[in-house]
Amino acid sequence: MKKEEDSRELPNTAAFQDEFTRSLLDSPEQVEDGHYLFESKTGGYSMLWPKNAVTDGPPFYQRTKDSFEKIIFNDINEKENYNYSFSTTYSTYGESAVESSLGILSDSVSYNGEYEKIETDKTHIYFAKSEDTYAGITTYFFFGYITSKESQKGLEYIFSTECIDESKLTCNIDIKKGEEKALHYLKSVKFNKE
Repeated sequence: MKKEEDSRELPNTAAFQDEFTRSLLDSPEQVEDGHYLFESKTGGYSMLWPKNAVTDGPPFYQRTKDSFEKIIFNDINEKENYNYSFSTTYSTYGESAVESSLGILSDSVSYNGEYEKIETDKTHIYFAKSEDTYAGITTYFFFGYITSKESQKGLEYIFSTECIDESKLTCNIDIKKGEEKALHYLKSVKFNKE
């Protein structure tokens, strides 16, 4: 974070109250309601970062120079009884490695179905969803591989949502809203030109 911002009072959000997460974000100004802008130190891409999502250092954050970056971050709200989990992996393979990248992504979420191809102005998104129940908790996964139309860059993005305690009446996950949220995150990824 830039020095002149250190002197200002930090926003009372989980992202800015957490020292490591704060070090990843450029500005305490929200770029859209409830979200900051994460600009990768690889110089390769930017994406939305939920205001209450936090991450820790390694192994939850890993980077290899400008060619690889993996981040696992969570937005957990015990009062509202939800856990949103995010996992992103950036690489410089892009469209040239779609098949192998989708294979790795499918394996990581135990998925063996087809992907829907969605096109935006500057990206291709290969998107799918699944659900899994473990120890009585159902987790809904929304995931995709995003490639740049302008360079060999790609980002694997996994968004999952689950109730912290399914026995509570406040456990009310709207799968359609979860999918809309996930697609919004995937479509908001921007790759920088070479």
